[in-house]
Amino acid sequence: MKIHLFFFILLFGVTILPARKKFPQYGSVDMRRECVKGNGRCKTQCHASEVRIAYCIRPGSLCCLQK
Repeated sequence: MKIHLFFFILLFGVTILPARKKFPQYGSVDMRRECVKGNGRCKTQCHASEVRIAYCIRPGSLCCLQK
């Protein structure tokens, strides 16, 4: 059992940690903040005068921009 734990820690250290150091931008994007920074608003539905560009926090909320 100890050998399995050793190989798991070794595999984690060889694969996950270097990828996290090499690509820190993935997984750390706050879509709500990016939407507000682009003059958008997070809503559940966009009006006819607005354009939907992306999801905000979860797939149920959309980032809506004025046309």
